[in-house]
Amino acid sequence: MMSISFVRLAAPVVFIGWFCGDGSVWAGDLEDCGGPPSEKVEPACSAIIGDQSRAADDRLRAYVNRSRLFMGRSNLDAALADADAAVQLNPKSVPALLSRGYARQRKGNADGALADANQAIELDPKNPNAFALRGGLKIDQKQWTDAAADFSQAITLRQDYAPAYVGRARASIETSQLDQAMSDLNTAISMNASLPSAFFWRGQVYRRKGDIDHAIEDFSRAIAQTPQPDRGSYFARGQLFSSKGDYARAIADFDKVLSVAPNDPAALQQKQSAIAMQAELAKVHGGQPAVVAPKEAAAAPPPVAPQPTAPMAIIPKGTFPALPPSLTEAAQLITQKKYAEALPRLNTVLAADPNNQAALKFRVAANLSLSHFAEARTDIDALLRMKPNDGPLLVSHAVASIGMKQLDQATADANQALSVNPNDAAAYICRGMAYRLTGKFQDALADFDRSISLNDKDYMAYAERGQAYMGLNQMDKAVVDFDHSLVLNPVNDTARAARGLVLLLKGNSAEGLVDVKNALDRNPNNQVAELGQGLAMLLSGQFDRAIVALDQIVGKQPALDAFVRTLRARAYLGKKDAAGAMTDLNLVLGTRPDDADALSLRGIAFTSMKQYDKALDDLGKAIAQKPTIERYFARAGVYEAKGDVDKATGDYRSATQMNPANVFDIAAQAQSRQKIQQLSKRTPCGSSGRGSKDDTCL
Repeated sequence: MMSISFVRLAAPVVFIGWFCGDGSVWAGDLEDCGGPPSEKVEPACSAIIGDQSRAADDRLRAYVNRSRLFMGRSNLDAALADADAAVQLNPKSVPALLSRGYARQRKGNADGALADANQAIELDPKNPNAFALRGGLKIDQKQWTDAAADFSQAITLRQDYAPAYVGRARASIETSQLDQAMSDLNTAISMNASLPSAFFWRGQVYRRKGDIDHAIEDFSRAIAQTPQPDRGSYFARGQLFSSKGDYARAIADFDKVLSVAPNDPAALQQKQSAIAMQAELAKVHGGQPAVVAPKEAAAAPPPVAPQPTAPMAIIPKGTFPALPPSLTEAAQLITQKKYAEALPRLNTVLAADPNNQAALKFRVAANLSLSHFAEARTDIDALLRMKPNDGPLLVSHAVASIGMKQLDQATADANQALSVNPNDAAAYICRGMAYRLTGKFQDALADFDRSISLNDKDYMAYAERGQAYMGLNQMDKAVVDFDHSLVLNPVNDTARAARGLVLLLKGNSAEGLVDVKNALDRNPNNQVAELGQGLAMLLSGQFDRAIVALDQIVGKQPALDAFVRTLRARAYLGKKDAAGAMTDLNLVLGTRPDDADALSLRGIAFTSMKQYDKALDDLGKAIAQKPTIERYFARAGVYEAKGDVDKATGDYRSATQMNPANVFDIAAQAQSRQKIQQLSKRTPCGSSGRGSKDDTCL
């Protein structure tokens, strides 16, 4: 197995946030130097380093931050030089020692890196980063027990330290403690679903457990989240494709490895082996390449029927009967998912015997799968007249009611099923779906939690709970549930499309677009995936295309309609069409007057129309409901337009002090920092400021 250095996986995360600072110096170069990686960091840090009049602490911070930047670019010599300079300025600076330790580790100086880590721990025994660095060094030295101890100490000091869980899992894998490793990796992913190393090592655990499909899924996620070709993940996935006989995909993966390392002997050998096997099988098949199942499915996917609002997965097993002789052909067609072809056969049987329960149940299955919810419910009603307290039939009735958008009836159906069997996991899913679709997200969560406690193998429960978390803007939890759903059922396109949408909202466009595209490839009518496609166009500044895409789904799903319209309003605002945005926003607020997203966007629209009092009113209401970075930034712009610099500055500062909740917050926070710099140059300090009477400050 190709090894991946732990430091390469964890160092960027460890570096982030070492120097948040308390703003003890003026805004400007130091703020840019200490900010997230961007084109501003290097010149800002260099300006501070080159200014000998700066305080030593400021220059030390600049050296460490520039070292971090160089490390991210794999410019190891420059990273080490800056870290050395930082240590020379202050030999007892823990951040400087850790920066040099990581640089030395990447350069192969294990002894020097270990000395830095030990000194950092001696100076600050409560620093989780120091233990993580030493744990990574112990991994490199194959000292698995010591590594696990250091990562455990890092976790004790910081419970949400996802890379430390990954490091400890690595040690567990090497000592064959696969269940412990799986637990740590699931924990890491629950904290940070955009951590490629967690998916890589979880893929290795699945691989060792013999679960090839889940391993391929995780290696694919690691690949999707890594900007440059990930040799380890491509190599591991290529080996698994070879083991499945999918030599074309295996060869493509080994080619990816060789594009980065052309002389990699393992990849060359594996590729040659796959080519030889492919050629040998071609001879067996008369000169034609052997068609393996995965490739055949990818080349010619079957037509996909419109996805039901309530998929068949939640109907309990045993609802449909064993096969009677008279229904052999129809049952075979249903097994082959040829539902439309099965219906005429079932109709013939039922014309002769309207009370044939087996035929009725098969016809229910076919109609639900084709989204013929009214027809399915008519048959279910007939069955319930024969067996009024049949729990599985009541659940099927709830499924059909949800499909017909009769949510009160669906809730009543689920309640009746639960009165028959209080531990009916599928009934809890149905009732939770009804709650979710009416905006009762907390009630929905309670039902999905209960369902999962009764049956933790139902992929629909996790997919539904993920969508409930989306409704509550708890995007990290949503991604974890979608991941879990896809582990249980890799072709669950509801979860895949929703995960893509959430990842796009979180600013992870690369992985989000992979999910959206895959879902659309399988079903071009997947409305959540279509929504994700529209969002991707919006985020990339293609406003006209985003509007066209969102036009296709407006009004089609009531549960999504407010979100679709607010996204379309953003697109209109992006092209400076405030009137177009107002149409959507007023429609949303007409039915949901307290919708915070619509209020904040209408405030932005009013601002563009210079109706500042109306803008302040809307933005104030939105912030009162839930403060966000984007809302503070928008209101600050109104205050600035009205000449109230103090209030504008206050809101801009509030925007810089919060954690971004989504991609819109990320953009607003960056703009807020720029605004603070601009205002700082216009606001005189006076006699109470730091500098002379000619200085400016905030």
